[in-house]
Amino acid sequence: MARGEFRSGGGGAGCGSGAGAVSGAENVKSVKNVESVKSAESVKSVKSVKNLENVKSAERTESVKSGKSLESGKSVGNGKNLKNVRSLPLLEDWFHGAVSLEHRQEGIKPWRIPFRDYDLYPPDGIGGKAEICSGIRLRLTTDSGVLLLWFEPLAEEASLDCVADGRLVQTLRLAAGAGEARFTGLPPGVKELEIYLPQNTGMTISGLAIDDNAVAEPLADRRPRWVTYGSSITQCVAASSPSRTWPVIAAGEIGYHLTNLGFSGNCLMEPMAGRLIRDLPADLITLCVGVNIYGAVSSSPRMFKPLLIGLLETIREKHTETPMVVISPIYGTERETEENPLGFTLPLMRREIADTVTLLQARGDHHLHYLDGLEWFGPSDGELLTDGLHPGPEGYELLGSRFSGRLAAALQGGMLHQ
Repeated sequence: MARGEFRSGGGGAGCGSGAGAVSGAENVKSVKNVESVKSAESVKSVKSVKNLENVKSAERTESVKSGKSLESGKSVGNGKNLKNVRSLPLLEDWFHGAVSLEHRQEGIKPWRIPFRDYDLYPPDGIGGKAEICSGIRLRLTTDSGVLLLWFEPLAEEASLDCVADGRLVQTLRLAAGAGEARFTGLPPGVKELEIYLPQNTGMTISGLAIDDNAVAEPLADRRPRWVTYGSSITQCVAASSPSRTWPVIAAGEIGYHLTNLGFSGNCLMEPMAGRLIRDLPADLITLCVGVNIYGAVSSSPRMFKPLLIGLLETIREKHTETPMVVISPIYGTERETEENPLGFTLPLMRREIADTVTLLQARGDHHLHYLDGLEWFGPSDGELLTDGLHPGPEGYELLGSRFSGRLAAALQGGMLHQ
């Protein structure tokens, strides 16, 4: 696996204190997050944009790393000559929702783990799911009517969304092997754009371009930070498009900056997952746990509660007062009554989760809360499951629209960060 240069910085909300208040400057310093204020090197590279038409390939590679842009009309992104557009410097400041950004020769690859620690997340970076871009987006302010995006060829079919001023304006369905996306006919005037990357595959971004006479700037996101951990039901592969996953819908409703740690088939409460969440800045943490442990038969009833206690206590090492909500499995048809090989059913799992939260609350954790998954998505919603386990597009929309109300109830009326 190729390894490139990693850059990150501070900025944004830190570890929560009280009901969503910002605190823990020491924690923020110890976290490498990608929504950072521009580094001196990036600012310098933007000020010294150069014409790269005749430079050597090695210099082209360096331009990707430093954020230098290409002259209007020259070869951009994937090497095609285009008229009436100009490229944008490839900077980290465009990216939001990633844990780390890897600078490769081909461009910038976002990750949902620290990519330098890839080997510490076996197998293959949390089952190959950490490179998938669920929840990751590019943010910019621009007056361009066109936005072009280049990337390394897609490993499979995927969708990209363009959201303008909070409204979905275009979804592109791309075939496997595609390396270019063109959003055209964008709303006139200056607008805030978010380009949501696929929730089912990874991407390496190699170039961006806008209208030749337009301007664009990275769009900072200073909203409080929400980290959500879960399974395929949180990654949301079957959502209609990347901006229609339930975490993205919910983040828009509650006004939070989202980091989605949904790992399909791999929400197994590993120790490194707890360390990862512990080290991320967060003003709200939610954890949807259990269903992958049932399916993977990875833990017995004897070990389930100790694993959950270890996960929560690890996160609390730095997020001492951050509101944290543990969510038990949503309705799961035959899993409600059929024991897995180790004797688990979803009702038993829900009781173990609720008991664990009650135990830690009794020990003084007044910022820990429980949400019964059946109150979020219950038996009456079962027809929205595609296979008895996973919601389809309509089911994910429902989960997203219901989340803020269920969250408020779980917090027992506690105020979210406004």
